[in-house]
Order: sequence, then structure tokens, then C-alpha cells
Amino acid sequence: MFDIQNALKNNILFKDFNNQEINSFLVSSRYRTEDYKPGQIIAIEGDPLSEIGLILNGTLEVQKNYPSGKTVVIDQLEVGKAFGEIAIFTSMKNFPSTILTITDSKIMFINKNNILKICFQNEKFLRNLLFLLSEKIILLNNRLKFLSRETIRQKICVYLLEIYQKKKNLHITVPVSREKMAEQFGVTRPSLSRELGKMVREGLISIKGNNIIIKQLSLLEDYI
Repeated sequence: MFDIQNALKNNILFKDFNNQEINSFLVSSRYRTEDYKPGQIIAIEGDPLSEIGLILNGTLEVQKNYPSGKTVVIDQLEVGKAFGEIAIFTSMKNFPSTILTITDSKIMFINKNNILKICFQNEKFLRNLLFLLSEKIILLNNRLKFLSRETIRQKICVYLLEIYQKKKNLHITVPVSREKMAEQFGVTRPSLSRELGKMVREGLISIKGNNIIIKQLSLLEDYI
């Protein structure tokens, strides 16, 4: 039997909650859980949005689809993450992106009115929600900077430097496949591979599998 209480301990909205507080939420709050198989669509861009989703298990993918048929992977969401938390408090009231499952997943959905009720009742939940919203806004702002880069090399440099700034290590392990990386950049995989190859030949980086070593940090910074 799936342990929802234990799963919520990994969610940012329930940071610093003890077992009694989580149990109180489960008993007094209105929510629903849904199970999904890999490849199932949870929400399509433009769908009505009245709930936020908490990932109790599994991995999701956030996509932006364009009229031309082009699809760009915006993000991957894992256990402990949430979705819909920004748009639900705006006048838009629609999903801004398409969300689908990559693996078997279990999602908890909490409606807007219940979220507001919990915020009034529990200061820790309110604080965690504000932190989550702030972090997501910063992330989206950084992602916009990334997507606004015109050349593939600029996109690669921004991507690698973001990882470097988090890890403070020139030896980087890229967390996604080349195909996923190309989708995030909005380019083809062959184009990405060619540019990475050029950067290797120019001595900017070295590559072995998913491991990349930044050899010329200052030159990468010059491209952004």
C-alpha cells in the first residue's frame, strides 16, 4: 500500500512538517490522488486549471507545443515537485504547458480553495508555498534567458554554466540524454552534436559519455 504520508515528507510544501501535522492535513483536507502509466497526458496546454499537482511518485515532463508541430521540453519534474502552483493564482486559470508522465506516477491534486484554507490555518505551509513560488519565478526567468539565446553554442554555454554554478565543479555530469538536451534547446540532435564536436576541437570542453569537462571557463562565459 502506497504511503502518502511518507511521500509528502519529500514535498517542498510540507517541509518541516512532522508526522502529526501531515496526518492532520490528510484527515482535514480535500484532495484526490491519481495513478498514471508512462506516456499518459495529465494536462494539455489551455486546459482549465483549478488544482495544483504534487508528485508523490514518478517523473513528469513539461512541454511547450507550437502550431508548427514543434515541441520543446521545458522541464522534468520528479518526486517532491509541484505543478500548476503559479498559474492557479493568476487570472489565466489555464495550464500554460502540456504535462505528461515519463514513468509510472502518482499525483496528489489539491484545489485552489483548499490551498487557501491551509495557508490560513498553517503558517509553515504558507511560508513553503511562497518559497516555492519565488523559486519557480527565478527558474522561469533563468529559463527565458536560456531560450532567448540565438545560437546553439550560446545555448550550450548557458546550460553548462548553469550546472557549473550549482556544482562549483568544472567536471559536469549532464543529467539528460543528448536527445532530451536537444529538445530543451529547441534544436535537432545532429545540430547539437555537431556544435559539441566543434567545441571539443576548439579546446573549450572535453566529452566522455554524459560527462563534460569545461576547459576554458572564461571563453564559455564570453559567449553569453
